[in-house]
Amino acid sequence: MGRKESQPKQSGTGLSRSSLTMFLVLVGLSIACTVLARGNGPAAGEASVTRWMSSNSPFFIDFFASISDPLLTDLAAPIVFTFLVLTVWYLWGRYPAVILGLAGAFTGLTRIGDLVHRPRPTSNGEWIEYSFGNGGYPSGHVIFSVLIFGTIWILSAERTSILVSKVISFGFLAIVVLTCWSRVSELEHWPLDVVGGLFMSSAALILVNSVNKALPNLISESSSLKQLLGLDKGVLGNKDA
Repeated sequence: MGRKESQPKQSGTGLSRSSLTMFLVLVGLSIACTVLARGNGPAAGEASVTRWMSSNSPFFIDFFASISDPLLTDLAAPIVFTFLVLTVWYLWGRYPAVILGLAGAFTGLTRIGDLVHRPRPTSNGEWIEYSFGNGGYPSGHVIFSVLIFGTIWILSAERTSILVSKVISFGFLAIVVLTCWSRVSELEHWPLDVVGGLFMSSAALILVNSVNKALPNLISESSSLKQLLGLDKGVLGNKDA
């Protein structure tokens, strides 16, 4: 079955007051985490938390890490992302694919370089000398998981049935939780790298959601951009499936 160009239901433009407040709070927390991460050593409690999570990691988290880690390396992540964009385009149309592409652009910022040079923790929770590609702040895996799968969840809420959207939302939350835990338990990141990544990507996800809602209303009906993005169809995804 061919794909449908789908246009979301609109409920206003821009950030709502609650979304703006949450965005500013997350930005503030991101800055605080970044400042804290710039210390020459782990933050208070990070070493003990890291050791505990590494020693008490459930087997299913280790299994998840063995599958997810290879898929989100610097080489594999672009391939995974391209596959997801093409899948969203096929199922829901060009505009949702563009929004997912915007989310991907935010994740790309973490691939350019680390905000803070932090080494990976050792098995004893020790701090060693940093080398590029060895740890770093924030966690790119966490940012990818929150932004990409969070955006897919946002898009699904507008274009699928309530049941399907709920399944996707549970999957999104499960992936984020498992990713956050496994980055620490597998000794790939310190807890602060993960928390900082959560705050940053959540703030970016609010922006992506805002653009998703606002952009169709900002483009003139006569604009060729509306046709290019597939917003001239006026076809909504199936909400009754």
